[in-house]
Amino acid sequence: MARAALGFAGLLALAGIEATTLATAAAALVVVSDRGSQKAPRDDPGVANVGSVWALSGVYLGNGWMLTASHVSAGPTLLAGRRYEPVPDSAVPLQNPDGSPADLVLFRIQGTPRLPKLRIAPATPDPGASVVLVACGRTRGAPTTWSGHEGFAWSATAAPRWGASEVFKSGVRANGTDAFATQFRKDGGAPNEAQAALGDSGGAAFVKVDGKWLLAGVLYGIAGFERQPPETALFGNLTLIADLSRYRAQIEKLAAAPPPRAPAKPTKSRPR
Repeated sequence: MARAALGFAGLLALAGIEATTLATAAAALVVVSDRGSQKAPRDDPGVANVGSVWALSGVYLGNGWMLTASHVSAGPTLLAGRRYEPVPDSAVPLQNPDGSPADLVLFRIQGTPRLPKLRIAPATPDPGASVVLVACGRTRGAPTTWSGHEGFAWSATAAPRWGASEVFKSGVRANGTDAFATQFRKDGGAPNEAQAALGDSGGAAFVKVDGKWLLAGVLYGIAGFERQPPETALFGNLTLIADLSRYRAQIEKLAAAPPPRAPAKPTKSRPR
């Protein structure tokens, strides 16, 4: 998959990265502690609400609405082992506060999964805040080292995964979307420290506020070192996450509407 240059030098300077690339994720997270099959954490933020869209990732908000990255687009959705078709012409792209297009889109699915409604975080997570990332893309492969940077190769397979990280930088505009970023850390990172990979676009970032889990963001890109080998996750890489507090009003206005009722079946009557 092609990688395109990003232009947010301030964020890169803070990360110690001279140049960066974006991978628009296609299908799960590279998690340091990955041991194969993975269950939802005991303190579950809403893992089951994250499923695959076009074999990529998306988040079920409730009332029949899915949220994903625009570059993923509306499509067939797999949630909790069941396939849902998109409602034709239901996709609604979201806009930045200045009216420009963001890399986010809402669309309806046919049917109403038995999943909880998610609440959108009203504020951007602060740097240092713990977040749980959930997505359905490529998983962790073998350990690798490149140019003094340790990390992991991406595996050849994709699967639903969750992992933890901390907000590294907030209040940035990356690839036309208001965002925050997490950094893949080796020293001081969580045992299940995670970095997005191919296929994680459209995945979720959850944050806990006052004891309640809120949906804070949608994964949509990664930033790596200049000339970093493809299909690798190295310590120091960034996961780019759309800041949903910036789009909350748009999302809640749309997602509050219940799914349309199915048309009533015509009644049969005997001719007189």
